[in-house]
Amino acid sequence: MATTEMLKIQFYDSYNMLKELVRICPDDLWQAENHGLPVWNQVIHTICGSFFWLREDYEKKFSWELPLPEKLRDKIINDDWCGADDFMTKAEISKCLECLDKRLESFWDKLDDGMLNSKAWADNDFTYLSVISAQIRHIMCHVGMCNSALIENGFDEAEWIAFGEN
Repeated sequence: MATTEMLKIQFYDSYNMLKELVRICPDDLWQAENHGLPVWNQVIHTICGSFFWLREDYEKKFSWELPLPEKLRDKIINDDWCGADDFMTKAEISKCLECLDKRLESFWDKLDDGMLNSKAWADNDFTYLSVISAQIRHIMCHVGMCNSALIENGFDEAEWIAFGEN
């Protein structure tokens, strides 16, 4: 199996756990303060990270094409955590996931093993491999934090998804 294909599997195992979290999170916990980090805000933060980092051409001017609510757009883009009063609904988050799905499809279609160790940006040391690996870790960090909030509040966590285990 090609390295790119294995990375894609690992990425989607993590990403699908994030999607499962959105599906199972009870509405009252979705927007509640959980050690200052509402579940919805962790999810959109994670989506934004993958939307920014997993792209084909890092030299092109970046554009936030996610359908973010106007009232929260600047806060989310600037990575400011929002309180429980202003929040994105699961339906709004689902639209952002759909937008990211399209971006990811294009990204993975163009990526091959020969590109993995090439620099993503000319003036830095980021490679496609390091960027993808970082996003897998980033997603799992926030899935873990959200799972912890679920467990602390008496709910079941998102089920573990992994290559060959399900």
